[in-house]
Amino acid sequence: MFESTGEDKYFPRVPDFYDGKNVFLTGATGFVGAVLLETLLRCFPGIKSIYILVRSKKNVQPEIRKEQIFNKKIFEILKEETPEFPEKVHLIVGDISLPNLGMSEDDVQTLIQEVSIVFHCAAIISFTRPLEFTLRSNVLSLCSIIELSRKMKKFDVLVYTSTAYSNCNHLNFPLKEEVHRLPFHANQFIDALKNQDNVKLQELVGHCKPDWPNFYTFSKCLAENVIMDTASDLPIAIVRPSIVMNTWKKPIPGYAEENSGIVALVVGAGKGFVKVLHADPNLKMNLVPADIVSNAHVLAAWSVGTKRCASPFVVNCTATEKFNIKLCEINQILVELADQFPLPQSFEEHSRMIIVPNKFLCFICKAYYHYLPAVVLDGIIRILGKKPRIYSLYRFLDKVMNALDMFSFHCFEIERNNLEYLDKGIPEEDRKDLYLDSSDVIYTDMTLSLPQGSPFYDWKIDRKSQSERQKVKHRRHILIKSIQWTFLTICCLLIYWMFSFFFF
Repeated sequence: MFESTGEDKYFPRVPDFYDGKNVFLTGATGFVGAVLLETLLRCFPGIKSIYILVRSKKNVQPEIRKEQIFNKKIFEILKEETPEFPEKVHLIVGDISLPNLGMSEDDVQTLIQEVSIVFHCAAIISFTRPLEFTLRSNVLSLCSIIELSRKMKKFDVLVYTSTAYSNCNHLNFPLKEEVHRLPFHANQFIDALKNQDNVKLQELVGHCKPDWPNFYTFSKCLAENVIMDTASDLPIAIVRPSIVMNTWKKPIPGYAEENSGIVALVVGAGKGFVKVLHADPNLKMNLVPADIVSNAHVLAAWSVGTKRCASPFVVNCTATEKFNIKLCEINQILVELADQFPLPQSFEEHSRMIIVPNKFLCFICKAYYHYLPAVVLDGIIRILGKKPRIYSLYRFLDKVMNALDMFSFHCFEIERNNLEYLDKGIPEEDRKDLYLDSSDVIYTDMTLSLPQGSPFYDWKIDRKSQSERQKVKHRRHILIKSIQWTFLTICCLLIYWMFSFFFF
């Protein structure tokens, strides 16, 4: 719950707070970070500079990755209206998995002397990586950010991106807007990480009960404890998004990136690759548009930075009850979407998922719909001299979904009082661009806006035309059905043979 810091007084408008300020942003190459970067550049022309942390990736240099950020579809309108905007964005070469974020001493000094507002969005969002790797990237990076913020000459506020599910191990209680305290001081975890004492680290984590479903959610809980134990005296906001989906309104409806959140599942189903899902079909998903998540970051920084609320200020950035959509309803909308707007690079024709709550029955369905065709197709690919990968992709999918098993069967009650407080405090002049009220969101409309806003619907990424791709999908569909029917025929013959052998 928020806590006012004093009597009513004049607070500057949101653009006035950002006017003339320098901002440091991590995670700009990711989905939420890119949307936040666009929001800052579009809504606050008075910002002096934005420093973004970028690392090399797969032999692509940071300078090239910066260009790739601005080549994203989300920046197209900004390019038309303010073509000089890239001049405000300065590259800081670094890596959140390294000590001191891997930054050079010159860059550190620049940030110390110039920056007032820090957004730490970067994180390893993986549900399968080892504990040590996840904590090193998601916790030690925050320690470096806090240390850097303390040194900043003009520091106003730090906004940390967490998750609404940082306390999801408490299944039977509402997820409140407060930090769940661990049984040990955060420094004990930090010392074990820095000393590479994995035995001690595992021992500490093992005493933190109930268990978290994966290391990612635990890392976010630990990071929040780091803030409480080492930086509670600093002006800090913790923004916790739930399941982030595509943009709703600004800058364009329907923008998403292929591997971001639930969109990855939408794309996998739409391409006909994901056919079976182990989940409760009546499960309600708490989805929140990416532009509302971005606005929550901007407004939380403004609110804490102007001392409208106490620090640390925790904001669960989630949807209203009206926007909690059942998984079976999402599946039905996906079928409609795939029929109206075929995806480039699709795997097969039919996009309907079978949602199976029973684990044993789901195993049988996956064996029939996923692994049986995968083994045969990989065999054909191997004969053609290419690298087989379909079976391994299904194995990876199952590994990820197993780590998310809790979220596939449990609906969480999430408190959102502080988000509503932020919404009420938005000056009327700023509501056009900075909105938090999602009561008017219609999931069907948001999903059907994906083709107009998302880059993975651009047929230029497919080496084949839409008609050629349709033929490929149809041939693959016939091949897969032939494999499945052949398998069923063999099973029926075997059953008939066994029945005849024992009873005749």
